[in-house]
Amino acid sequence: MILLLEKEFDKYTSNYDLENPKLKSRYNHSYRVMELSEKYAKELGFNDSDVELAKIIGLLHDFGRFEQYKVYKSFIDKDTVDHADYSVVQLFDKNEIVKFTDKVDDYGLIKFAIKNHNKKDIPECNDERMLKFAKLIRDADKVDIMYVLGHEIHEQATDDKINPEITKLFYEHQVIPSVLTSNINDRIIVQFAFVFDLNYDVVLKDYRNYFEDFYQNVEYKNKFKEFYEEVINYIDERIENNVRGEI
Repeated sequence: MILLLEKEFDKYTSNYDLENPKLKSRYNHSYRVMELSEKYAKELGFNDSDVELAKIIGLLHDFGRFEQYKVYKSFIDKDTVDHADYSVVQLFDKNEIVKFTDKVDDYGLIKFAIKNHNKKDIPECNDERMLKFAKLIRDADKVDIMYVLGHEIHEQATDDKINPEITKLFYEHQVIPSVLTSNINDRIIVQFAFVFDLNYDVVLKDYRNYFEDFYQNVEYKNKFKEFYEEVINYIDERIENNVRGEI
């Protein structure tokens, strides 16, 4: 089934210009998130069927990115379309999902997880199984975003001041709305705050390693030293509490 999944994904994406580094990066991101989803699903004790479902969601979570770039020549959602919603359109409104799985009973869950992987919050839901997958894809996606920030993007920090509201939310351990950003330094703190939205402790060690790479990759990193230390302390405390069985 999974080999067919990958074959169909490669067939679909071959319709786009993967020689373009931006599209190739999204293609590689999709595969890494699939692999992370499988890894964490196994560590969380998912059964074999649910591990396979986690891989499907991982590979397809950014399905709409390719058409988004083709149509708009941009990945900036606020200037184009919400890429998670667009992924749902491409998969379900255009019925592409049938190429990847024939388990119709899972379609609602797949749609819910993909649609909400980039939202500020997961909407209220009484279905624990749906929430389980929605939380997993959000975590796997953030882990790989941190990988990308540490290995593919070199953040050019500036002397601009950081928005005090962003600083306040950060130290309250809140996810920070991107609409509050007005400069690169603000955006870096927003990225630092991703950690406060991680659901599963099994992702923390990978996330910590990639976050350290990201920090080392930032220009004028001393400007962000206290923010960095807050993130590291937050992660280490969660890991330690988990080891002691307190979470």
